[in-house]
Amino acid sequence: MKLYSFKTALLYAFAIYSYGCAGEDQAIQPQASFVATHGTHIIDEHGDPLFFSGINLGNWLLWEGYLMMGDYEYRPHTQFLNELEQAFGSKSQALEFEHQWRANYVTEQTIADLKDLGFNSVRVPFSYTLFWQNNTLVNDGFTYLDRLIEWCKIYNIYILLDMHAAPGYQNPGDHSDNLNSNASHPRASVTFWDDQSNIQIASLVWQHIATRYANEPQIWGYDLLNEPVPQHGREYELLPSYISIRNAIREVDQNHIIIAEGSWWGSDLQKLDWTNTQTQNATGVTEAWDDNLVYEIHHYGPVADTVNRDDYTNNMGIPLIIGEYGETDNKNLAAITNWAKQDTSGYFPWSFKKMSHGKTLWTIPANDAYNQFKSVINNGDTPSITLYEDMISFATTNIKNGHSSIIWHQDFYDGVKP
Repeated sequence: MKLYSFKTALLYAFAIYSYGCAGEDQAIQPQASFVATHGTHIIDEHGDPLFFSGINLGNWLLWEGYLMMGDYEYRPHTQFLNELEQAFGSKSQALEFEHQWRANYVTEQTIADLKDLGFNSVRVPFSYTLFWQNNTLVNDGFTYLDRLIEWCKIYNIYILLDMHAAPGYQNPGDHSDNLNSNASHPRASVTFWDDQSNIQIASLVWQHIATRYANEPQIWGYDLLNEPVPQHGREYELLPSYISIRNAIREVDQNHIIIAEGSWWGSDLQKLDWTNTQTQNATGVTEAWDDNLVYEIHHYGPVADTVNRDDYTNNMGIPLIIGEYGETDNKNLAAITNWAKQDTSGYFPWSFKKMSHGKTLWTIPANDAYNQFKSVINNGDTPSITLYEDMISFATTNIKNGHSSIIWHQDFYDGVKP
C-alpha cells in the first residue's frame, strides 16, 4: 500500500478541500463569446463545433538547446543565456539578445503565414519566469503576449497558453529549464511537487495571467503544466496540484478552458481519470473537477501507440487534444495528424520554426556570426569584437518570417496541414 508523507497528505487535503469549495455554487457558465466544451467536443463562441488545426510556437519565449545549437546536447534556456553572457561579456547584452529574439521570432507576418497555411490556433510555450522574478509577480511576459493577441485577432487565430517551465521543474527535460538535470533525465531532479510553494507560485502566475486575460476570447485555454513527470511513485500528486492551480484561475476567470496534460511527458491519462478506482483512492477525486475541461496528450512515437487514447476522455465525457507530436518520419507524421482529425478535438505539431533542424515548417540557418558564437561556446574560441552586434543583427533580421535565408519544408507541411 502506498504511504504518503505528511506534506503530501496536506497537499491532497488542501486540493480536495478547495475542489469541494469550488463546486456547483461557484460554477459560472462561460460567456457566449468564448470557446467552451460541450461533452467530448469543443464549441466556438456561436455554439458550433470547433476543431483546432494548430501548431506550436516553440523556441520563441523559451529556448531549447538542441534548436539553438544544432545539436542534441542538454542545454536549458538559462544555461544558454549564461553562455550568451560569457560570449558577449555582459549580462545586459545577453538579456538584450533574448529580448530581440522574442521580439522578432514571432511577428505579425508569422501569424499571417500560419493563417494562409490553414492553421486556426497556436500553442504558446512560456516559462513562469516571464511573470515571476525575485519572489514577486512581474509583467514581462505580457509584452509579447499582448502583441500576439492583437495579431491573432486580425487573422482569427485562437491561442492556447502553455506553462512549459514551472518553478521547481515539473519534468527532467531541458525544455522545462531544469538546471539540475542532464541528458539522462533523472527523475530525482523533478522537485515541483517537493515544496508546496512551487505549486503556489505556479498558481499565482496563472492567476496573474488569467486576471489580465479573463475577458479575452482570442485565448481559448490555459495548458497548466507541460509534460509533467512526477518522481516515481508520486504520480498521483499531479491531479491535486492541477486542482489547486485551477482554483486560483477560477477566482478571477470563469471564461477559459482548463487544459491538463497526462503524467509521464503528457502521455499517461490514467493518473487523471476520476472514473478509475486507483485514481479515486489515491486522490479522492471522483468526478469532473471543472465544468470547462480538456485533457491533452503528447506523442513522439509510432501512430499505433496513439490509437484508443481517446477512450479515456470519451469515458470521462470531455474533449481530448494532442498538444505535441512530430520529430518523426513524414508517413508517421501524417498518420498521427489523420488520427487526431478523426478522434480528437485538435492537434498541435512541434514546431512551426526551428534553428538548424528540419521536421518543421521553416528552418533558420545559422549565419557566420551565429556559427562563430557556437564555436566560442563549444571550442573556447575568442569572440570577435563585433560578435554582439552581429548576433543582434541576426536576431532582428534572419529569424523573421520572410527572410530570404529561411528554408521551407513542404514535406512537413503535407504531414500536418489542415
